[in-house]
Amino acid sequence: MTRALRPLLCGLSGLLVLAGLAVAAPAQAAPVASLTASRSTVMPDENFSVVVRTGTRVKRPVVLKHRQGRTWRSVRTTTDARGTARITVATARRIELRATVPKVTVRGKKYKALSTKRVVVRTAAPAATVSVVTSSERVAVTGRATPARKGRKLSLQRLDGGTWRTIIAGRAGNAAGRVDFGAVGTQRDLGGRSFRVVAGGWKGAPRVTGAAKVVPSLPAPPRDPQPEEPLDEPDPEPTAEPTVEPTPEPAPAVTQLSVTIRGVGDLDPCTEVITTKTDYVNGTMTFRDRDGGAPRSVAARLRVRGNSTASIARKRPYKVKLDASASLLGMPASKDWVLLANHFDRSMLRNDLAMRAARMLGVPWAPRLESVDLRINGRLCGVYQFGEGIEAQDGRVELQDGDTLLEADTNDDTDPQFRTERGLRVFLKAGETKHVNRVEDAFQEVEDLLYDESFPDNGYRDRIDVDSFVTMYLVNELTKNLDAGFRNSVYLVMRADGTLAMGPPWDYDVSQGLVDLGYAGDLHRPTGWWIGRLFHPLFPDDAWRQALLPSQLWKEPGGHYYNRLLTDPWFVEQVRDRWREASPALATLAGHVDAESVRLLDSAAANFTPREDGGAGQLVWAAPEEIGSWTPMLQFASEPDSGVAPGEGWLRETARLRDWIAGRTAWIDEQFASSDG
Repeated sequence: MTRALRPLLCGLSGLLVLAGLAVAAPAQAAPVASLTASRSTVMPDENFSVVVRTGTRVKRPVVLKHRQGRTWRSVRTTTDARGTARITVATARRIELRATVPKVTVRGKKYKALSTKRVVVRTAAPAATVSVVTSSERVAVTGRATPARKGRKLSLQRLDGGTWRTIIAGRAGNAAGRVDFGAVGTQRDLGGRSFRVVAGGWKGAPRVTGAAKVVPSLPAPPRDPQPEEPLDEPDPEPTAEPTVEPTPEPAPAVTQLSVTIRGVGDLDPCTEVITTKTDYVNGTMTFRDRDGGAPRSVAARLRVRGNSTASIARKRPYKVKLDASASLLGMPASKDWVLLANHFDRSMLRNDLAMRAARMLGVPWAPRLESVDLRINGRLCGVYQFGEGIEAQDGRVELQDGDTLLEADTNDDTDPQFRTERGLRVFLKAGETKHVNRVEDAFQEVEDLLYDESFPDNGYRDRIDVDSFVTMYLVNELTKNLDAGFRNSVYLVMRADGTLAMGPPWDYDVSQGLVDLGYAGDLHRPTGWWIGRLFHPLFPDDAWRQALLPSQLWKEPGGHYYNRLLTDPWFVEQVRDRWREASPALATLAGHVDAESVRLLDSAAANFTPREDGGAGQLVWAAPEEIGSWTPMLQFASEPDSGVAPGEGWLRETARLRDWIAGRTAWIDEQFASSDG
């Protein structure tokens, strides 16, 4: 077989994954065979999928061919009984493909030979480019890999003393192949220094190192002018009053967000004005950014959001809707925003810390959140996090044509939904939401591959975005996220070519040592595996499993999807490699908690100070009746000391979170320190 085209053989079924996506032909209509390629342009040696649909549902051969000169040569022959055959191939140059389906006789019925139209797949040379932008003496860097492949990892390197050193490793690109590395320093410090981008290998295509770009140096300061000859005129008489320059109002340590809602009378602004998940309330939001600048106001509509937290009247979370897209607090423009209450998380930092860790591990996008002091009609409601929600749009979840954003969740919703054969309830949130059956069929094919007896040697890697599953497994394992075992708030993306990818992270307020699950024993401790642990054998029957297992897939002896993936040594090796790449960055998480503890101290103290003393009056801990009705057997891992001041009590909780995340990263470091970890 020439290098121009080589099938990638894998297990008993090779690279062929048979699926039931064929659409039945109309009655009496002659079957028509078709061939489609997952990409029309690929990089040399990049794997892509070819799907052949026979238009019949009988067992018959399918022959994939490629053209050499005037001759069509066979690439692979397989037998298909379901109407659709999927083959993964790679090519080093432009290639023409077609498929033939020989005639057969099945149970006395004759089926004519079929042939597909030819399909051309072209190749494009890969490239990696770096862009350097200087603004207010700050140096910001972006990288791009072409052809664009969403999720392809880009690393930023800087030339130090003749050696290229990686300073930001493994950031996943968006749908345009871009990665925003952010600010990397000042122009004064970096002027004359060189940066470049390295794009990692992608589905068989090799890594690519881009050309270097030099940061322009600051212009030399103007020379001092020669002093003028003194004038003979006398100095003016001093004025009676000294001239006082106006002093700008200092920027607050914590961003201030004031919401004004008119016509609410004597209703309590924090608890009695915005009360439902269906009815928006009109208002005006005014921001005083901690980064300085003039206050900014924008018209907005607010309603209650969330599931378990939506019922907490004293501190509800909110969905924010703008009439027009706007960039707020330095985040990309959007109409849709959230205000997270973090009622159950006394540190009020767990969501922020999880998103920070997710970015370090290389997710394409994790919601950006900014702590704010929220006031409604002048009354302090407490510390909230304002930021990005899960939306399909540029700069957030970037869907390509034919992609569908999904959410696995047990809570009722009005979005289209389906349930897999193993019990996973999945909602279609954005994208191809009208084609429920098509998405369901493709999803079921992937699930079947994960639980197939021939796993992992059955080609499953061609049907999932392995990189996204590796990343999100580590995000959830690091944080010991309670719901991440495919229970609630688990986002996925079904791509147009039938590949299933994990989606963005969300909902981490009850993670990172906050709670103990009783039977789990060590959920609250920084040691021990969580997402990778198989809980099914711990219970005597399904009644116990259904009641207690934190997964919709409680019936499966093999556990949820991550459990299945972790039985593949190759997948485990990808997990280990990713952790080792990100470990130095993750080691800084504890320091981030310390820094936020200093910055937010006054605001956090006010959050837990009684109203009669000028605070927001929030509870130092969630009331037992609230958490007890939320989920059974859930207990907080520590009890607050009611005898300490609110600020001191909050600092104890942030110190506990700091120690937990430091211990957690150290423990996982130890497990992955050797190849047998």
